[in-house]
Amino acid sequence: MYRIPGVARPLEKAARYSYADSPFVDDIALVGVPKGCVPPAMTLYDGTTDPLDHVNHYKQKMMVITAIGPLKEAFMCKGFGSTLSGAALQWFVGLPNKNIANFADLVNAFNQQFASSRKPEKQTSDLYQIVQGFEESTRDYLNRFNKEKVSILRCDIATAIQAFRRGLHQDSELYKDLTMHPCTTFEEVQSKAIAVMRLEEDSSPIRGTYNSEPVSRKALVEKWSERSGPYNRSENKVSGSTEGKDDTDLPPREDSKI
Repeated sequence: MYRIPGVARPLEKAARYSYADSPFVDDIALVGVPKGCVPPAMTLYDGTTDPLDHVNHYKQKMMVITAIGPLKEAFMCKGFGSTLSGAALQWFVGLPNKNIANFADLVNAFNQQFASSRKPEKQTSDLYQIVQGFEESTRDYLNRFNKEKVSILRCDIATAIQAFRRGLHQDSELYKDLTMHPCTTFEEVQSKAIAVMRLEEDSSPIRGTYNSEPVSRKALVEKWSERSGPYNRSENKVSGSTEGKDDTDLPPREDSKI
């Protein structure tokens, strides 16, 4: 039938017994699943993210279902379609009848269809692209570096340590320490970084109570120690007061004139 490009496909009438259509062979399609066994709830896959992540997530969810025993493969095949949406669901519905014989065939076809959505595998050398910002603290830099490091499946520790050191401010104490005393494990790097983080956070500027300008913690402690001393009346003189002045400095009284 002729169809204008870009226009939605015309509605097709459902064929009789089309409810029995299945992409699985009869050995799977005709297997009855025990009552009460339903696929676990999980995020639906729409074809825009890595298909391997979805398959691995699905497998982990299905591992908790052990009651079906020898029916496990049939149940995994039948339950997979309920985790799809959008373009992925349309692909599953459009599979030829009796084309899938086992779960491996289904996964292979699924991965091939959505291979373009796979995320590129990160390499350890990619960590060299992470550098500490001009005003970024050591804590923020370490957290950001670790987030990228754990996403690398086969991370070379020596390269990761070197990349972390190269990304630091070259005038920082941590950079100098890691350069003069190289570490062999990333745990050692983290220990040194934590020590520097504590020093940075302990000496970081904070705001005083009576002054809106930033002051150091040490200066604020000294300021409050001065205020916490005993009250001294001699230090609380009022401008223009005559207290403490010599009597000779006072103007003569009227009754003193003869």
